[in-house]
Amino acid sequence: MVESLAKSKMSVSDYLSWESQQTDKHDFFSGEVFAMTGGTLRHNLATVASVLAFKSHLAGSPCKVFSGDVKVAVNVTEHWFYPDVLVTCSASDLSDMSAVAVSEPTLILEVLSPSTAAYDRGQKFISLQKLSALKEYALLDTEAPRLEVFRRNAAERFELFVFEGTDCEAELASIGWRGSVASLLD
Repeated sequence: MVESLAKSKMSVSDYLSWESQQTDKHDFFSGEVFAMTGGTLRHNLATVASVLAFKSHLAGSPCKVFSGDVKVAVNVTEHWFYPDVLVTCSASDLSDMSAVAVSEPTLILEVLSPSTAAYDRGQKFISLQKLSALKEYALLDTEAPRLEVFRRNAAERFELFVFEGTDCEAELASIGWRGSVASLLD
């Protein structure tokens, strides 16, 4: 994440009001606001490919896939951010289609970029573990290519599963999806 924009702490309600008037996206963490950087063409292609793969797979199910414009709220007063791709199967999340955030995602996928990889692997992942509905957190490395999947196990701990190479068949058990890593890249 980049340097905080605010000189003083902001409340969640102030953040949400302010953010709704901004043209750029900003994450919120413990009273601080951070500008999110724009992505590359490669990053965008991987985001779109992932959304299309999941949308097609989930057709007819109660689950919905969203990208970049929908926030995730962790502990409502603590952390709000925009994941690249998210899937929610929560009736509560989907009950109001004019909402700007979800709080019960099943799957979150981030397309890694050099400017945000440490944040995605660090503070964001620490926060996400507080979401009891979250079954998997996936990190897609377009350069490697590699999909790292942190899957919640029966003991409520996250285990790492790594799928490396374009021909490697990956699995996202939370949504019952199987496909090649390449199918998420472009």
